Amino acid sequence: MGDLRLHFQQWGPPDAAESVVLVHGLGSSSHIWDLVGPSLGAHGFRVVAHDQRGHGQSDQPDQGYDFGLVLADLVGLVDAIGVNSPALFVGHSWGASVVLHFAVAHPDRCAGICLVDGGTASPGERWSWEETERRLRPPDIDGMRWADLHQRMSRNNGAFADPRAEAVGRSLFHVDAEGRVTRRFRISNHMQVVRAMWEQRPSELLPRVTAPLLIMPTRQASDAPEMLANKSAGVQRALELQPAARVRWFEDTVHDVPLQRPDEVAAELLAFARQVLLKTPAPP
Repeated sequence: MGDLRLHFQQWGPPDAAESVVLVHGLGSSSHIWDLVGPSLGAHGFRVVAHDQRGHGQSDQPDQGYDFGLVLADLVGLVDAIGVNSPALFVGHSWGASVVLHFAVAHPDRCAGICLVDGGTASPGERWSWEETERRLRPPDIDGMRWADLHQRMSRNNGAFADPRAEAVGRSLFHVDAEGRVTRRFRISNHMQVVRAMWEQRPSELLPRVTAPLLIMPTRQASDAPEMLANKSAGVQRALELQPAARVRWFEDTVHDVPLQRPDEVAAELLAFARQVLLKTPAPP
């Protein structure tokens, strides 16, 4: 915040006492929640989703993508829009790591946290930085035609085959009059986030979380065996460090589960929100 302008959107009653804050992942935007947020808002919760620094319609400085400054952005946002009571914080992918750090730094502001396919492991736990750079550096797609890129996205990620998700995909890029794309989030800044994720250690953060915890990982049979094993191990370790946490696996589901399974994600979050915000009994 400060001189940094952050874009956000919200659903539900803006003056509701109970709030759900949705945090998107790396290279994404608040629009990843477009198919989930309205469902939560329709049940009386104030639902807020922002574009993290550098993403979507928010400002993009050349520096400041460590967790300390990203958390400061989130604190500034919820302060500015008046989320004064403890809220449910939900993070997807990198956003799950942001939410995990937030819960440790600001336990008084968290009624509960949900980690959606992220937050339980770090690439630095299994790869060198050089290997991480090689694996996680995004491709340079600037200059591609949107029609070709969208076709590739739909082929590689089934969520984007849904016509409702095309607007979400377009929100990640600038598309010029000729239909050619440019990344909104520059690769140099993208890699600063990757470095921060490589340096973090969820195993040191998870034991310090005092809020109720819901973990929602995804997997599909076509995932690489190494990925499946690492994800399962991370989730199991999280349960060992937080025995009261609840895990809900999304089977046969791509990483972008808020787009592919929005109704199921909304139903899980609604039940959790009622539990931690309205103090209704937890599901069996």
